[in-house]
Amino acid sequence: MITIVLLTHAGLGEAFAAALRHIFGTLPPALVVLEVLPDQAPEAGRRRLWSLLENLGEDDGILILNDLYGATPANLIPAILPEGRVAAVSGLNLAMLLRALSRRGEGLAVARRGAMEGGMEGIVDILAHRDAQASPPD
Repeated sequence: MITIVLLTHAGLGEAFAAALRHIFGTLPPALVVLEVLPDQAPEAGRRRLWSLLENLGEDDGILILNDLYGATPANLIPAILPEGRVAAVSGLNLAMLLRALSRRGEGLAVARRGAMEGGMEGIVDILAHRDAQASPPD
């Protein structure tokens, strides 16, 4: 099974986990929250991430969902990852997470693509969308 890792700034990963508990009644299996604390040396977070990578089973994969590209949590992701076994996507939002969870049974590449699609499709200008739906057809 693909493990989904929420690699975020302090508090964000746990907030997403709480939202999942609200939606599903329990935390989905194989979901790991790895938060970078404000006073934590980056190396400690990097060691925790490497520990997850080192414990990958032969048929397992890891999809890392990160909150902000270029910030400390994203910078913990090593440049060299086990090819085809680890993917990382930044810009974490709830739509991205739900889509990744729903697609992870289809393999890492599909879960990664689903996360990206869900993340982008989850961004909607609500008022413009409502206006478009309320407008009568021409």
